[in-house]
Amino acid sequence: MSSGTEQPTTLERRTGLALVAAAIVCLVASGGLLWWRYGGVIFNDMVSAALAWCF
Repeated sequence: MSSGTEQPTTLERRTGLALVAAAIVCLVASGGLLWWRYGGVIFNDMVSAALAWCF
């Protein structure tokens, strides 16, 4: 039976960090592509919409 308190192995930590890094790279790349294609319009609209939800 497993008590659930085992420490993650080095391979598991590396795999987790690699997945997090890949997700961040994908987000930055998609943001860069949107900026290149649509310019600041999409980000200005997104920020305005986010602020509208706050108020």
